[in-house]
Amino acid sequence: APVGWVFKSGAFYLLAVGSMCSIGAVGGAMQNLKLFLSLDQELAQDHIARVLSLVLVSSIVGRLLMGWLADRLPKKYVMLLIYSIVASALPLLFFASTPPILYLFAVVFGIGLGGDYMIIPLMAAEIFGVRVLGRLMGVILTADGVAEALSPMVVAAIRDHTSTYSLGFAMLIGLAAMGATAVAFLPRRKLA
Repeated sequence: APVGWVFKSGAFYLLAVGSMCSIGAVGGAMQNLKLFLSLDQELAQDHIARVLSLVLVSSIVGRLLMGWLADRLPKKYVMLLIYSIVASALPLLFFASTPPILYLFAVVFGIGLGGDYMIIPLMAAEIFGVRVLGRLMGVILTADGVAEALSPMVVAAIRDHTSTYSLGFAMLIGLAAMGATAVAFLPRRKLA
């Protein structure tokens, strides 16, 4: 099937930018989380391990829950929910000095993390169909990989220059919000 029409569609760029922003926000937070908890929050390693384990267990719940929702609701709204969850979880890190807030972050962020990776191909298939899905996902996942590789390095560089993760995490919140905004403009139905 011809694929050129996909790359001429505004929906392709909204999906690519939205997923890049959200994956970049998730990757930037996840890759710097252990250092944030040990350097900025000065938590013990066993406490950090519990938080990271809670994120990972919650991500399994997120995959199952968001997959279940995607079978029952319009995928655009599920994607918007996931990206909003990621954007709303990150500000909790500014209040992470208390264990209940830190555990709340781990659960909320984990649910968003699990749903984030799962929803992108579902939304691409919903909008563009399955005949071009392989080539389309090759491009989108490559772009997502670039965002996921660069975002943690930018956050770490900001931390190195400022001695705090505050500005870097604020950048990730903005990135996640941009992703949610791009998804809000996606069409609900298949284009072709």
